[in-house]
Amino acid sequence: MCCKVEVAVILDFMQRGLRLVLTLGCVIATFLPGTCLGADWPRFRGPDNNGVSQETDWSAKWSSEGPPIDWRFAVGTGYSSVALAEGRLYTLGNEENVDTVYCLDAETGKEIWTHSYDCAMDANEFEGGPTSTPTISQGMVFTMSRVGDLFCFDAQSGDINWKVNVPDVTSIRIPAWGFAGAPWVIDGLVIVNVGDAGVALSIKDGSVSWASADKDSGYSSFVPLAQGGEDRLIFGSARSYVCVDARTGTERWRQRWLTTFGCNAANPIVVNGQVFLSSGYNRGSALVTFKDGSPVLEWKTKDFQNQLASGVYLNGLLYGANGSVSEGATLACLRLPDGKVLWNAEDENVGGLTAAGKYLIAMSDDGILKIIEPNQTGSKVVSQCRVFDEQCWTVPVLCNGRIYCRGAGGALVCVNVRKSN
Repeated sequence: MCCKVEVAVILDFMQRGLRLVLTLGCVIATFLPGTCLGADWPRFRGPDNNGVSQETDWSAKWSSEGPPIDWRFAVGTGYSSVALAEGRLYTLGNEENVDTVYCLDAETGKEIWTHSYDCAMDANEFEGGPTSTPTISQGMVFTMSRVGDLFCFDAQSGDINWKVNVPDVTSIRIPAWGFAGAPWVIDGLVIVNVGDAGVALSIKDGSVSWASADKDSGYSSFVPLAQGGEDRLIFGSARSYVCVDARTGTERWRQRWLTTFGCNAANPIVVNGQVFLSSGYNRGSALVTFKDGSPVLEWKTKDFQNQLASGVYLNGLLYGANGSVSEGATLACLRLPDGKVLWNAEDENVGGLTAAGKYLIAMSDDGILKIIEPNQTGSKVVSQCRVFDEQCWTVPVLCNGRIYCRGAGGALVCVNVRKSN
């Protein structure tokens, strides 16, 4: 009898251990790049903040019919991209002057929760609606409206932890096209591109931790830069690209960058401690290096201009949407060390751009999803399919074998590109 009990205990212990190993294996698989489960995409430009996915278990080559469309969902007018974590997708849209924050099941498109609030559509030389992308962190979702309404939601329930109108509590003005940068979370702070050099609030209650001067912000999101032993952030203000200590808001340096209408919208790109800047309106691009901690322009050119869409650095080359979006920005390739534009594909209009492996994942400005294989001499379209018939300036997102595409009119489309298909 005693032996039977001991055997039962041992078997139970082994079964528990096996379950633990399997569980840990699943968790590890979720976070290791290149695994079948992929990684979350918790903020604008992804976990590595560069617009490049590490997923490998997806198919770049499709049949002539195109890949399966898993679901479609109307989210309203706007340019917010999507953030994804733990099988849930978050984005924003506007209908009849009401913003709505959506939480959807990423696999099925089923609505899990929403929250709506009054906010003007404010079409101003574009369709209008929200332009900032949600940020997911520590079980919370942070969203920012164009007039500065910053929300902290419980990611699971949709309950509001707190809400703050940042311009009201800081007496900082709203720029011409409203706020567009995605929130950044670090060490108990959520930081937003408001004012001359940002504003930080406590993630606990939304109280202001630090704030910058009452000047127009730019429209870019934040890019982290490890420099001087500090965690720093680079982002566009209306007249400069600014670098601050993320925890204190102390300005470390700024590169004067005057763009028509103060429209510094494309994210900086950090490569090996150097910083690439670009904007439209005939301003162009530049590479910033550093001497004794101060920025120095290594080169500048007007031949490569990212007006709205941020570029991607892939396999030693930089690719981006070159030119005015109103005239059709085209895919171009730049060599970073000297700023030479190697080619400009005038037949490839780009509204949003991301990358994975050796491929670019591009949305045309009229709703065609394309997989493009580029190199230093040119580009080749590997696959393409039309996903909607509306304007698109929003970056597509590859996450867990699906590409999520967003149109300005409200079409949100989930394209299944898993290898199993």
